[in-house]
Amino acid sequence: MEIGDFRLEQLSEGIFEVSPAGSIRKIRNHHEKETPNEPFSRVGLDPVLIDTGSNSILLDCGLGMGLDRSEPEPDTSNIVTNLDIFGYRPTDIDVVVLSHLHYDHAAGLSFTGTAGQVTASLPNARIYVQKLEWEAALGSIGSSPDVNGMGYEPDDLYRLVADGRIVFLEEERREIVPGITVIRTGGHTPGHQVVRIRRKGQTAYYCGDLIPNELYLNRFHAAKIDTDPLKAKKARMLLLQQCWRDQATLLFYHSVFRKAGMVVRDKNRGFALKKG
Repeated sequence: MEIGDFRLEQLSEGIFEVSPAGSIRKIRNHHEKETPNEPFSRVGLDPVLIDTGSNSILLDCGLGMGLDRSEPEPDTSNIVTNLDIFGYRPTDIDVVVLSHLHYDHAAGLSFTGTAGQVTASLPNARIYVQKLEWEAALGSIGSSPDVNGMGYEPDDLYRLVADGRIVFLEEERREIVPGITVIRTGGHTPGHQVVRIRRKGQTAYYCGDLIPNELYLNRFHAAKIDTDPLKAKKARMLLLQQCWRDQATLLFYHSVFRKAGMVVRDKNRGFALKKG
């Protein structure tokens, strides 16, 4: 996919089942039946790679090597093998933007070696996250999650913070590199942010877990997975209206089927993705 002269790729880690309590397992076969007697939901995990010509940027990092540590099968996807598919090495990534710090979006940032040391998966990357989000992750330590789904696991991030690898943003809007702007929305988590990609008259939005898949295009009720459901509902509605005005493409992180599409209005004036 191209936005102007920016190249975009979605680095799929596969399809997973997630329980309300946050446990997760990878689906090996698309036709595999859902786990019986368990209220699992199926999600994709799709970090976005942007090559601007001057910078290589990742939007979220997936479970990455963090999942490999507990997986018996050696073929489990991680951020390194996903980058290799598109001809990139971990050292090629200059910037990472995290929509938020839930572990299904951030675990790919680091891995723990056999000696117990934490190592950055992307050794040259500057990592951008909202300061409010880091404070929320620290505040979650030792407490039960307030909402359903996957939560914070900040332990492996301490090393990256100590090494000065993470840039904590305090402003609501900031251009990270020309054409790539982060916008704090809150709602899903206190410091949740989305990313606007704008180049040569074309626009795309990466919405993290504010609009995680196509099922959220007209979902304006308060969701149990959000820490502030009413704020998330309002932000989702405003963002979709802006996407429609911009004739923008939405990039989904958690979709199982439709990974991206341009926002249009359907015959009932609801939001839809352009066919084709």
